[in-house]
Amino acid sequence: MKTTEVYILHFEPAYKHARHYVGSTSRGNARSDDHLAGRGSPLVSAAIRAGVAVTFHVIGVGGRIAERKIKQQKKRGPILSAMPKGKKQK
Repeated sequence: MKTTEVYILHFEPAYKHARHYVGSTSRGNARSDDHLAGRGSPLVSAAIRAGVAVTFHVIGVGGRIAERKIKQQKKRGPILSAMPKGKKQK
């Protein structure tokens, strides 16, 4: 059985209203490569085209339920107190 990871893409500076994108995947590095090459979500693709720096961070193991909890937490305040070093866009 494949492990599903929950990840955050951090935008610096923020792209319009968004500073983060939260997702989950069982494809690990392939999914991060898709996002960082502009082939992921439309939001991330638009941010990259606009010249925003995007950093990929795996934040834990879990599926869609864990992803939802993080998205709900995001609405209440900061997701993480400090962003760890992650995989930067190419």
